[in-house]
Amino acid sequence: MYMAYAKNKHSSKMHSSKARFLPSSKTPVQKITLAIIILATLSVLAALICSIIFNPEHMVKSTLSRLATEYYEDYFYPHLSSDPAQALEKYTNTGLARVTLRQLLLYDDEKNAEYQSLFDKYCDINNTSVQFFPIAPFGQSDYRIDYTYSCNF
Repeated sequence: MYMAYAKNKHSSKMHSSKARFLPSSKTPVQKITLAIIILATLSVLAALICSIIFNPEHMVKSTLSRLATEYYEDYFYPHLSSDPAQALEKYTNTGLARVTLRQLLLYDDEKNAEYQSLFDKYCDINNTSVQFFPIAPFGQSDYRIDYTYSCNF
């Protein structure tokens, strides 16, 4: 009989200690405060992300990078001779001729003319340029790009 009493007493203590750690239901004021804190945090994060994405310097650099990549991989490389490795090998150290931003906007029947207004706001399209350096094994995506910016951000 003593053992049964001890078990009941022990289980009673365990049950009451567990009850202290269970979350109590929140009052309406607490729920509203929590919702305001979450909304404020999300608003700050959204503003931060927008300021990074719509930063003029970020927009110009990412657009120029995309235009340069498209130019080399989709236009320049496919127009090389039947042996690209032989044609590009001699340019690994010196690089190919610089390609101005104006050329990137106007090549292939003014393919990228829609970006002209973005670059006109911030950059000199005649002095902003890219230079491609082919890298062995001279595949379509085997190169590095050096950027020369003449921009005011």
